[in-house]
Amino acid sequence: MRIRETGPVRKGWGGVLVAGLMATSVATARPAAADEWWPWSGILPEEISCAALGLPGRAGAWPLPLYSPDVGIGLLTMPPVPPDVAARLPRRIELRTDKGGFNEVWQYALLDNNLYIKAVAGESGWRIPPVPNCLRGQITGISVDGSRLMATGPEGWIYTLESADWTPELWWWTKRFGAPIWLDPSGTRVRPGSQAWSLSWLNPRYVQVLPFRHDGRWTDASGHEVPVGGAGVTTVYVLSPGGDRIAILDPWLPAGDPLHPEISELADDYSYELPGPLNGRFRAINLSSSGSTTFVINEYGDMFTRLWDFDISGADTLFFSYSYEDQSAFDAAPNNFEHEFSRFPQLRPPFNRYADIQLPAPDWIRQPKISGEITSTISIHQTGAHSHERELRVEGRDGEGRTGFWHKPIDPNADWAFTVTDQPQQADTLDNRSGDTSHLTMSPPTGVDYGYRDAEGWTVAIRDFDYAGDRITLRLCDAGGACTDVAGHLASDTRMSWQREGLSDMPRKYHGIVSVTAEEMTSLEQRAPRLHALVDRLIGEGRMRNITAEATTSSLSLRTSDGEEIVMTRSG
Repeated sequence: MRIRETGPVRKGWGGVLVAGLMATSVATARPAAADEWWPWSGILPEEISCAALGLPGRAGAWPLPLYSPDVGIGLLTMPPVPPDVAARLPRRIELRTDKGGFNEVWQYALLDNNLYIKAVAGESGWRIPPVPNCLRGQITGISVDGSRLMATGPEGWIYTLESADWTPELWWWTKRFGAPIWLDPSGTRVRPGSQAWSLSWLNPRYVQVLPFRHDGRWTDASGHEVPVGGAGVTTVYVLSPGGDRIAILDPWLPAGDPLHPEISELADDYSYELPGPLNGRFRAINLSSSGSTTFVINEYGDMFTRLWDFDISGADTLFFSYSYEDQSAFDAAPNNFEHEFSRFPQLRPPFNRYADIQLPAPDWIRQPKISGEITSTISIHQTGAHSHERELRVEGRDGEGRTGFWHKPIDPNADWAFTVTDQPQQADTLDNRSGDTSHLTMSPPTGVDYGYRDAEGWTVAIRDFDYAGDRITLRLCDAGGACTDVAGHLASDTRMSWQREGLSDMPRKYHGIVSVTAEEMTSLEQRAPRLHALVDRLIGEGRMRNITAEATTSSLSLRTSDGEEIVMTRSG
């Protein structure tokens, strides 16, 4: 969603009476209010309300309940909006933006910094949902994906609504965000000046207890349908002011620095990033994310999508097993618990040896351009439990000038179709030129170069290193000047402490591989025997070797699994 300038969480059935009294009161444009820890009162003073939202509670907790979206008695407990407010709200929310969103049960809209809700099915009309007193009239943006809604308040602080696809009597709000496991009371924020932000919720979708079953799956590089992790994956993707960097905010990863809450520059942790298209040089003007899939567009209508989150990237070695080796000989685990137990040989049997998650992570996919009028308002949403079940939408006009949206499945071979809505456009029309125009707005290369010269005369270098990139190229040359490129793949290491974004004196740590193909080794053996011997020494007979890496502003070190270490110094 593009940024524009501009209840109870644990109410339980005991709070139904309070909600009923609210519903019979005189409806106003100002939402009803309730707080996580005082459901019997319905309202806390603003200062106490804000503080209470940082306390431990149900929101973000694990294990999650069974997947069962339901309106429940919500339409009986939420008062209708006054007619003058209803006239200013859209008839229907079709696009996920910072002013509106939807899931299987509810449509959400933001108007005058207040939240409104309407059932997806039927003609319920817009209603006034319960919102913490801390947020009444203070919401600057929203994003909805499945059972979660995130709202930004003053200065971009993020608030999470749990169970957003249930009846409001079971909602839970929190400001907590960050390690450990969503318990950091200091929270996090979408930085002012960010071009766009979007919530993604990859849901395990627990549907049965005996026998245990959940439906949430995503497809890795080997084609295996991998079960979604036990607690799901919640991610906020934030597009930088320049449009060429995408930070990820994950409530299980570090948020702000809790030791220095008074320092504004330490109020968030933007050090983890989703590597952007075209080696991080694509300049997007908007993004939308759903189910761990991100959709971006530039000012000329070029579009890319990528299935990627912290778990999928290969970074979450604490909870998952990954491999760059071919996993096609093994079956995918039937559920996340068996996948977890199968990691430990001492637990087999009774658990089988299932496939590790195949790396590298799926790359960006270029989506076909739309032959028609479009704007920068883009949207992606889940249409099923599997990662290939996603729909893309782009605001625009048809050939007759009627407003609506272009849409298609995420499959790049699928065709675009148009649905008329006759709703006002939310953004200006783009210069949607035909053909690939990505190069017209690309950022320059990073200019960050590292190199090493050995006493024996051979060299290794990396040019235009991107600290957020997951693919690198090592240029290896022997003492005689014969050279070859060696491919590398990197994933960030997991850490539980705050770190600055970008390169600094604090090392950024990675793990990954370097590899060459058998064809390249055969070619080297014939044309450059000394270089062949060097590559063989560094990479080994398997043509692939695990590495760890550390990068700072002055150096980049690589360590192979057999103890070889190369420290390259910064030259650019």
